[in-house]
Amino acid sequence: MNIDFIDGMIMPIITAAALCIGFVMKKWMPTDDKWIPTVLLVLGAISGAILFGVDYEGIVKGMVSGLAAVGLHQVFKQHMKLELQTSFNGDGDDMYEVNEDEDQNGMSEEE
Repeated sequence: MNIDFIDGMIMPIITAAALCIGFVMKKWMPTDDKWIPTVLLVLGAISGAILFGVDYEGIVKGMVSGLAAVGLHQVFKQHMKLELQTSFNGDGDDMYEVNEDEDQNGMSEEE
């Protein structure tokens, strides 16, 4: 299945605006986080209709761009979580090392 057509659907200006709006909603508005993707989808659709015309393609481009902001936020958040974990654990390679006193199940020989 080839999904390269999605590249042509994402409009960076709508994605950037939706990312900013989502950030403001998360930090300073008393909304539940589950509503943010829905709001960005609707705002993206409205923006797409304004920028590209009130037709199917313009609305879908706006919707995809609004939801791309949600995905971009999640990618950034997961990347920062991974960076924080590796910074606390050193270089990240020692995270799964087994000590000499422990067997493969993580239990020490004394237990």
